Amino acid sequence: MAKATVKAKSAPEPVYDVAISFLVADEKIASAIKARLAGLNVFFYPHNQEELIGTNGLESMRAPFLSARVNVVLYRERYGKTPWTGVELAAIQDSCLKTGFRSLLFVQLEKKDRKPEWLPDTHIRCALADFTIDQLVGAIMNKVQELGGVIHRPDAMSAAERVSREAEYIADRGAMMRDRRWIEGTVHRSLRETFKKVQELVAQVNKDHGFSIVCGANDYRSCIMRSGFVSLGCGWHQPIFNYVGSDQHGDCYLRVAEFSGTVLLPGERGWVMQEPRMLKERRIRVGVTENRELMRLDGKEQIEPERLADHIVMILMDLISRANQGKVERPPL
Repeated sequence: MAKATVKAKSAPEPVYDVAISFLVADEKIASAIKARLAGLNVFFYPHNQEELIGTNGLESMRAPFLSARVNVVLYRERYGKTPWTGVELAAIQDSCLKTGFRSLLFVQLEKKDRKPEWLPDTHIRCALADFTIDQLVGAIMNKVQELGGVIHRPDAMSAAERVSREAEYIADRGAMMRDRRWIEGTVHRSLRETFKKVQELVAQVNKDHGFSIVCGANDYRSCIMRSGFVSLGCGWHQPIFNYVGSDQHGDCYLRVAEFSGTVLLPGERGWVMQEPRMLKERRIRVGVTENRELMRLDGKEQIEPERLADHIVMILMDLISRANQGKVERPPL
């Protein structure tokens, strides 16, 4: 008698294409990502609360991440240490064990945060400071397709949600740019901290690498660095006292200018024989993240406030390097 063939059970089709896990403070970033994932079935807790009513809370919070094709983690240091993210993380780890971490897209929101111990060293991490939201969304869609998902044509309602979220962000950003308390308490304070850190970095560079750079700052308004015959000047340009945007209403920016010649430090007394010649200038503008936090924009490059000092000193190092190589014309004697 012939033996009956036992057919192996195929794995169940994922309930969600994408499940997003995040801290409450990062809801707006998660919302912006969700709104751009039109054509995919996305689990996003604030929009899916009705699915959890009358169910066991813990199991209901685990289920979407166990049944999603791709889990997106918006990570910062506190992630996994709060009650809800702790439950979600445990489910995501279970999913990762089944898929060899192929189902995980890990997004690091703060570059300074260390990699969590549960994430393998070999797993690729996306730092949001290096990507736009649209680029991140593209990466998520690619991963969904790699794992067998299908992106459907967006409909009118998903487009309306995206445009609504976009309009809310633009309105909030505009209000922040005109908020005197935010300008003084966040933008100006961040500049003070940046110039203080620039001076600390310059002192460390001098000590560790034998440079003789002089540096001085004037509150949040200006910071000057000088090495040999080249100088780098940073000056805050804000023509309207209660506006830090850059459009038809005003043009606010941090001017970072390179010079051949001596630029005096704030409060420094001296006599300069030749007017320094400007070589190059950057205008670093004020930006606002989807999470309604301050960022800086050097052209298309997004710079977190805590990285701005390092960014400025790197510009100085490049200027000194070019001068050492004879690529900067010396000022006339």
